[in-house]
Amino acid sequence: MFGFIKKIFGGQAAPAANPDPFGRDKVLPAAVAAEPVPRAAAAAVLQRDEIIDERTRIAGYRLSARRPDAPGQPDPEATLALLAGANVAALAERRIALIPVSAADWMAHDYRPLIGPNTVFQLQPPGSEAEVAPWRDVADAMHAAGARIALPDSVMTTSAPLADVADFALVDFSGYSLASFEQAVARLRATRPALQVIVEQVARWPEQRYCVAHGAAFCNGPFATAPDEEQAAGEISQSRLVLIEMLNQLRRDVDLAEIAEVAKRDPGVVVKVVAMANSPLLGRSQRVTGIDQAIMVLGCEQLYRWLSIGMFRAGDGTPRDEILLELALARGRFLEVLGREQHDKRACDELFLLGLLSLLDCLLGVPMATVLERIHLSPEMKEVLLSSGGPFGRYLLLAIAVEKGHAENVARLAGQLGYSLASIEAASLDAIGWAEEAATLSG
Repeated sequence: MFGFIKKIFGGQAAPAANPDPFGRDKVLPAAVAAEPVPRAAAAAVLQRDEIIDERTRIAGYRLSARRPDAPGQPDPEATLALLAGANVAALAERRIALIPVSAADWMAHDYRPLIGPNTVFQLQPPGSEAEVAPWRDVADAMHAAGARIALPDSVMTTSAPLADVADFALVDFSGYSLASFEQAVARLRATRPALQVIVEQVARWPEQRYCVAHGAAFCNGPFATAPDEEQAAGEISQSRLVLIEMLNQLRRDVDLAEIAEVAKRDPGVVVKVVAMANSPLLGRSQRVTGIDQAIMVLGCEQLYRWLSIGMFRAGDGTPRDEILLELALARGRFLEVLGREQHDKRACDELFLLGLLSLLDCLLGVPMATVLERIHLSPEMKEVLLSSGGPFGRYLLLAIAVEKGHAENVARLAGQLGYSLASIEAASLDAIGWAEEAATLSG
């Protein structure tokens, strides 16, 4: 249905005759498929940390590769090889690509293939006075090549000769009291009004809102998939209850007319489903006007996937819901693509659904056990979502480890499941670009 216009990090694809609602049936264009991940990157895991902007959108990622035998620090050569192979410069046309680099790394390797309009190098400060002059030369070269530079706020406040090269300041939220944090950000903004502040190590949603209120342009940290303590919990909205019931009926192969009757319980759901059926992506010449016709037009498979997305956009919704939708789509896509090596289409569909549903507790603000009381799923699927058990339990653990860049866990789980790190990285990179496109086209 989506016609997956952009591939992993750019590229075009022609529309298919009967496209999958998420564009998941597409293959990479030959030009992209012919560019394998370099061998130097095959034994590394790409850590991607979401950067969330002040309007609560995914603005980009910090990207660095780590090897399982040395997971504590980014590996510069593996990072360069992985990102060049993934054409990160195309990603940087749409979103920030924040890449840790030292001056020595820059002088030893050619980083220009990574540079797009939103490429930002997190430049390591010089270690001594003797290194300042060559370090400044590197900073000038980065700017001349079209990249921007991020520096720690400690450098910004203590070393004026270095601070003037920065376009972004990195502030570690965990290193400040609230009062000192406010003072630090205010000082940065007063001395460099054009400077954009990225606050790191933000653990909770209330912290994210606090940082934005005090001048942060972006926040980074584990808060994106954390529960929101200020979210009203305990009740699932009427719209989401209707969507859940429709999903349950689809899984039980109930007649489409009965599903339409359930949809009529909520006018908002009716409007959404009719809008789905009238999407230009379906290519219909005649407009759909009623819920019964809309459900017939969409059919079971397309309706199921649209409703799954609708779970994240039902009711009042918040910008945070959009982040969770994209992360859930990426997780589902990763599991599905990886599963193709060893499983049939039905199992891959289950893996996709597993990834999509695995963030519902965070979305709804209720325990997963409460969510599963409402959704008709197989016992095996429920076991995975409740305790990461069952045949697909390790798959979900692997997806989470990949997202967090936990190289040792990724290597261990990959070995247990029989996958190479190269296969995992290819699926991960596919998932990032695909989820961005799917979330955009489904809006």
